[in-house]
Parts: sequence; C-alpha cells; structure tokens
Amino acid sequence: MKIINAVYGDSTGGRWIATLKTAELLAGSGHEVILLIDPCDLHKVPSSLPSSIEVISMKNSGHYDLIASLKARRLINERGINAIIAHSGRAIWLLKRAAPRGVPVIALNHSHNIKRTLRADAFFCVTPYMRQLVDQATGGSKPSFVISNAVSIPDAALLQPVIHTTPVVGLIGRLADGKGTLYLLQALALLRDRGLVLPARIAGTGEEMDMLKAACRDLGLSAQVEFLGWVSDTDKAAFFNSVDLLCFTSYRDVQPLVLLEMMAWGKAIIGNDLEGPASIYEHNETALVVPTRNAPALAEAIATLAADRGLRGRLGHNARIKAEHCHADAAVAALLNQHVSELVAQHFAAT
Repeated sequence: MKIINAVYGDSTGGRWIATLKTAELLAGSGHEVILLIDPCDLHKVPSSLPSSIEVISMKNSGHYDLIASLKARRLINERGINAIIAHSGRAIWLLKRAAPRGVPVIALNHSHNIKRTLRADAFFCVTPYMRQLVDQATGGSKPSFVISNAVSIPDAALLQPVIHTTPVVGLIGRLADGKGTLYLLQALALLRDRGLVLPARIAGTGEEMDMLKAACRDLGLSAQVEFLGWVSDTDKAAFFNSVDLLCFTSYRDVQPLVLLEMMAWGKAIIGNDLEGPASIYEHNETALVVPTRNAPALAEAIATLAADRGLRGRLGHNARIKAEHCHADAAVAALLNQHVSELVAQHFAAT
C-alpha cells in the first residue's frame, strides 16, 4: 500500500520519534511511505532514515489552511495514496479535508487531549486509557485500536549483570517540568537520613537541571548523586548496565519511550500510578508501583529493591519479556500492518 505518515504543529520529543518510527515500521512491512512534514522540521530528519521513505515538506499555516489542503489532495490523488496516518490534530484537519472518501485518515493519538483528533476516521491509541477516552467521545461509532509505541529490543548479549555491592539507582529522561526528578532526590535524602546511602545516576538535560543540582546540594546529596547530562543512543548500553534499578517519576506523560527502553534493557523499575504509564507495568510483576508525586513511597520502594537482589532480577526479567511481546518493533509493526489493511479494505468497500 501507499501510505502518508504526517505530523504538523507539535512535532517535538517523543511525538517526533514515534512519527519516524511509524514510518520505518510501515516501510519495513513493504509499504510505500511518504513522510509529510512542515518545512521547518526538515532539519530534524535523520540521515539514517531508510531511503525507502520519501520525505515531502508542505507548508501548513494551521487547522484551517485551505490552500495546504488543496495541495495535499493533489498529492494524494497523484500518488494513489491508500491510507493516511496523522500524528497531530493539525495534520488530521489538513488531511481529512484533503482525502477522498475511500482513503481513511487514521489518528495516531499520543496525548490524552484528543479533542483535535476526533475528525479522523479511525484511531490508533498508544494506551488502553486513551482508547477509552476516544470511544467515550465518539460513542464507539469509529474504529479504535490500542497500538503501543515501539521500542528496539537490545540483543541479550549487550545486557551485563550488575554486581555492585551497594545498588545504584538510575533515572533517565528530560529534566523538565512534570518529570518529577525532584521526588527522587527527596526520596534519596529520606533514605540517607535512615542510614541507607545509595549512589544515583541521573541522565538527561532540560530546563530544571540547575534547580535539581541546587536541590541536590541543599539536601546534602552531592557526594552520592551524579548528573550525567545527555546520553546518546550509542552510550545507553553503558548507562543501563551501570545501574541496578530505575525510577520513573514523571507525572505528565502518556507512554514515554524511555519507560519502554527501561523494560527492554531488563531493568527493575519503580513506576508510579499515573494513568497511561501504569498500563505498561503491573505491580510486583514487571515493576513496583507507587503513588504519583510521593517521595516517602518512592523511598520505601527503592529500599525494598535495594535489599532484594532476587526481586530486582525477577522484575527486570519480566519487564524485558513484556517489552519483547507487546512493545517490540516487530510486534507493533504487525499491528500497524493488520489494522491499516483492515481499514483500507473497509473504506474501499464503502465507496
């Protein structure tokens, strides 16, 4: 099939990574894929993008840009497009106006704010809770499916057993508002006051870096907490192999890719009960789950894992298996291929 994979407006962070990954998975399944983006995003297209994916830039000034819709309609007709996947509300509005009746426009929802996506013909939702929101908003009148974000599973040979005498706590992600990194520092301080001094490694950059370093000094944690800065993809193996357990502290995420990476690397995770991420793991099976924004509860979970190497191993093993079965590139590609094909057949039959 010939598929347009588009994003406009918010094309930052995880949404952009997921847009590229969707294009790659569809192309890997044998589809002809056009990555349709705003000219301002061209510089973000990686040189490693497969040559089988054609990148087309088209200016779009907003949800009501009729000229852009006419240009998109010409593109759809000239290329014989079979389906459209749109990763943002602006892309959905643009392409829904442009698409002929027999070409389904599928919203790939990355946010719980679904209002701008409801014009789509069908929905791919990255979490079950998001699908619930969509079905409530549409009354179940449009097809919806749960299709997770995808993660590349590292080869088992890259996983090195951790042999630290004192367990090392890890956190990786953007150091920004809503990510909750301060709660980890507060938890480490509570444990220190109880006599349990655990080293920690924090990977990432962001606007809260200076505040977090200052908090670290104020809490007396400078000797045990290391800020690593940005960790590239090539350096992630070294990071994940250097820690014994990982904390997920964000309170504004839906399905963060970094959480799927934690699972893929077979690490013991402490996650919180935030709707969305909490659908990825199960308490005492693939993670320890604690209340969101609760430093004392996080401290208790860290202490539990620090004292029980067997539990750390079991949770990490189970998390990796879950990632392989539910979130791996191949598993997500199979779902994308299946449901896009079904939707194209249904729309073709209805015309």
